[in-house]
Amino acid sequence: MSRSEEVNRLTESVYRVILDQFNPSLRSFVTMGKSYQKALSGVTVAAKGYFDALVKLGELASDSQGSKELGDTLFQMAEVHRQIQVQLEETVKLLHSELLAQLERKLDLDIKYLTVRERPLVPPPHSPTTLMLLVGDYFLSSTWK
Repeated sequence: MSRSEEVNRLTESVYRVILDQFNPSLRSFVTMGKSYQKALSGVTVAAKGYFDALVKLGELASDSQGSKELGDTLFQMAEVHRQIQVQLEETVKLLHSELLAQLERKLDLDIKYLTVRERPLVPPPHSPTTLMLLVGDYFLSSTWK
């Protein structure tokens, strides 16, 4: 076996491992990341209700002379909670835009490339002298000798 055939065989082996093992694991990771993102979005909705309840309690406590300090404390808690929620929402957006969306896009491109790379050359039924290989939306032709 010549050196170029050996390199070609090893390259094809690497492509096969990527397609069969790495890409499905990466797809699973992206799917779990999306589930995690949905869960965090659900937490955000629940946290908004909690924040609103804290503000309402703070307002009620501030109206009473005896519990004014309690109302101020509840307002401070609500403000800290609001800041945490803003940070969480920003983190969720970054998780989606900078990690999950990028990984998914690159994974799709990788799968398309590897799938096209694996397609065998097949002679078209109407012309036995030409081999066609579909690459994306383009056809590459070569004369079959």
